[in-house]
Amino acid sequence: MTRVFLGGVPCPPSLWYTWAMRHLPVSLVLLALVGCAPTAEVACDEAARAACIVTQDACSMASGTASCVPCDPGTRVDPSGACALLSGTAMRHSFPEQEVTAGGELSGLCRSWTLNNEEEIWVSAVQLEQDELSHHSNWTFVPDAAYPGEDGIWPCAERGYDQLGAALMGGVLYAQSTQAAYEVQAFQEGAAIRLPPHARIISDIHILNTTTEDHRGNVDFTIYAIPRADVRIALVPFHIDYHALDIPARSDARFVADCTLRPDFLDSLAGAPFYLRLHYALPHTHALGTRVFLEAVGGAHDGEMIIDVSGYNGEARGRLYDPPMDLSDIEGLRFGCEFQNPTTESVGYGIGDQEMCEMLGFIESPVAFETRVEERTTLPEDDGMPVFGGPCSTFVIPWMDRGL
Repeated sequence: MTRVFLGGVPCPPSLWYTWAMRHLPVSLVLLALVGCAPTAEVACDEAARAACIVTQDACSMASGTASCVPCDPGTRVDPSGACALLSGTAMRHSFPEQEVTAGGELSGLCRSWTLNNEEEIWVSAVQLEQDELSHHSNWTFVPDAAYPGEDGIWPCAERGYDQLGAALMGGVLYAQSTQAAYEVQAFQEGAAIRLPPHARIISDIHILNTTTEDHRGNVDFTIYAIPRADVRIALVPFHIDYHALDIPARSDARFVADCTLRPDFLDSLAGAPFYLRLHYALPHTHALGTRVFLEAVGGAHDGEMIIDVSGYNGEARGRLYDPPMDLSDIEGLRFGCEFQNPTTESVGYGIGDQEMCEMLGFIESPVAFETRVEERTTLPEDDGMPVFGGPCSTFVIPWMDRGL
């Protein structure tokens, strides 16, 4: 039964209204209903919505309690905390099944999908659905003549596939959150990644089976294409990587680096205007990760946390910024990760039982960039927690001829 409220006091329900109109003077009935209006369930508050958006879930209220609800395929959570339809025409591809033994790990393989597109494709969203126990995957696009051979699954080394080389040859399309079974990378209306004509999509494969049974599954990969006329913003990738990890045994530890970017950007632009607006960010660690953060350095946003994600949970962690965050006046970015290592051995950078500390995303900018920390320095402890730093090495790639 629908109830209506006035100042927090319930107004008469519909059955009362029916009885009253038959037995009471109309004036009394109308007096009882003055100011009453139907109400819906109370909406989630800002904190509840934000907590759900971290894992790409919508927020729902039931009996006064907020809960996170996954969005259906073909939709994404929007900044209001509701599920919204993905823009564009869906192009879906199912990759072959793979099998991994109980407790096993599979790496060193690649998969490809040749699009056979005569015209450019503008990708406004990517949707990953997988039940193969994919631990992580990075997706690039290249000319379809690159890495020749049959599509499907093949050894990366057999064709000389290199992720950075592929990104420079073509570009970056998507990266999967650690162990996420379902994830959407979506951008605001009018923003997209350009796939040139005759493109091939390639990803590496890293499957990790932590169960006690053999497992078989596959990946379904969908891109959503929008018309060129609807594109206002061509997005380019960035990647930050603290590569010099060495997490002490039986210890918590923080790894952080202040990466000055503006001089490298300006040098590459040769006097052209510089701008940077953040549209999407994806943090990446493995199971020992307890925090990943990215902070603005300099400019109007100096000291502001751009993203600050706690814990590892095997869920989608990519974040949409709608509207995008304007970082055009920053000097650089402070990037870091925290870990909890309960083992008796130190943990370094790598797959398997090792760790990673990375941030991938998409920006509105005339340049793409790759920043890496290859040397580790020791910083003062923070309340007993070991803290490590290191210099940033930044590689800037002009991207103006690959966009609009």
